[in-house]
Amino acid sequence: MSMKRPLYILLGCTLLLTFLAPSMKAEDTDFGLWTTLDLSKKLDNGLKLAFEEEYRLRNDLMTTDKFQSTFELSYKLGKYFTPGVSYTLINYYHPRDDEHAHNYWETRHRFNVFGEGEVDLGRFTLSLRERLQTTYRVLDSLSSAKINPKLMLRSKVGLTYNIKGIPLEPFAFAEFHHLLNKQNEPFAYEKYRLGCGLKYTYKKTISVKLGYLYTAESDKEEGEKANVLTVGFGYKF
Repeated sequence: MSMKRPLYILLGCTLLLTFLAPSMKAEDTDFGLWTTLDLSKKLDNGLKLAFEEEYRLRNDLMTTDKFQSTFELSYKLGKYFTPGVSYTLINYYHPRDDEHAHNYWETRHRFNVFGEGEVDLGRFTLSLRERLQTTYRVLDSLSSAKINPKLMLRSKVGLTYNIKGIPLEPFAFAEFHHLLNKQNEPFAYEKYRLGCGLKYTYKKTISVKLGYLYTAESDKEEGEKANVLTVGFGYKF
């Protein structure tokens, strides 16, 4: 099958999401863009090394949110389970505001331990990932009351579908974040994310992902909410 058909479908979805983006914006809901570049290499004995570079925009695409670089090592343990570890260097942007006369960048270090299981259900694949992460803020000048470092449990369930004869894979997921080291509330629910999209793969090495996600914090009155367009490019060596 010619690669033009799935590319046209992916392009059509991109244009549709672009035109729908303004209508997704509510008064108290931000609109953002998350872009990723993923590089991975399978090593011997089930090991895989991966690198991801991510750039995010917030404030209706008018402000840089952050740059982050992730280094990951995982191990395929049998057919259904993959544990791993990763480190992320985060550079978060703080614009000038009433409390700060100048804009500045804040460095954060994040360490993760995770396990992911998946099972095939015909053309569907169901997955569950549990990730334990700790994030340390080097410059925590915004509020001394903020927890630093944060210890978080992130639970993500996903579903993908393999379309027969087309290298185009729809996906959907739900992710929930729980803060583990909040005083007097050791398993505090903090935020959730719901998302869906399409992944196109070319010759098993190049992939392009286009998606949409909605993210909201647990505080219904003051918590941040955002509609996000996600775009990703991947390459397997």
